Amino acid sequence: MANPTQHENTLRRTLCFYAPPAGGGTPEYIAETATVPGKRNYPHKKALVPITDIRGQEDSFTLDQHSFAALPGAFNLAIDFKNPIDIAEKYVPWVENFLVDFLPNATHAIVFDSTVRKASALKTSTRQVNKIHIDQSPAGAFGRARRHLSQEYQTAIENGEAEFRIVNVWKPLFNAISDHPLAFAEFRSLQADDLVPVRQIYEGYVGETYAVRYREGQAFRYWSGMTPSDMLLLQCFDSQEQPQEVVASAGLGHCQCAHGCFRLQEDDEPCTRESIEVRCLVVINKSN
Repeated sequence: MANPTQHENTLRRTLCFYAPPAGGGTPEYIAETATVPGKRNYPHKKALVPITDIRGQEDSFTLDQHSFAALPGAFNLAIDFKNPIDIAEKYVPWVENFLVDFLPNATHAIVFDSTVRKASALKTSTRQVNKIHIDQSPAGAFGRARRHLSQEYQTAIENGEAEFRIVNVWKPLFNAISDHPLAFAEFRSLQADDLVPVRQIYEGYVGETYAVRYREGQAFRYWSGMTPSDMLLLQCFDSQEQPQEVVASAGLGHCQCAHGCFRLQEDDEPCTRESIEVRCLVVINKSN
């Protein structure tokens, strides 16, 4: 299949969706470690779907309305991303401060997970994630809040004085993305029945994510040619509930972004992509 060119606005490419475990039972995923790839007990179901480029229309999308935001040229800090200490001491605090400034009424942010990825045709522990998924289900999101937020913030959330979001900040590291870009869905194109809770098993912790069933009508986007100065925000969870009419029409109860990578060329896709993803809990003050 020919490479996409800049004037092509919509591609048809293969995405990997959820299929039930062959032997039945609860779907689960044993998360990767620094040396061992992750392992799931359910297969992928592949589907050829249209994916529309947002290049040139970045300002048209917001976290609240679409569950993602594209920020061209937002990052300009000098960081050695090959040095884990630089990431921990420079990039992580920068992301936390950036999100507090970017999100209305945000008062506090804490990064609880960061991963540097390198695309690979082999099953390495840090290769690209092909499955379409949401990083946290509501149960998983509240579990993360209890695990990582101080008691003060947990109490404010429980008392209705604050809300919280989980945002995944994603960016290329060294070069513009030319293979394995992310596809991400507008959350209003998803229905509650599309989402499947998956038990996510870490060393010392069990969380919950969502896998995604394919359904015609889901609206997927991608951002062509992302550079290391570009940042993509994916909203994993927003504790503010969606209006009742959205839920009543089978829509999602919370604004959450389903995402996963895909091959631009389908066959013989190179593996040059290097990226970093940082997941962050952000506390929102409701009294402002």
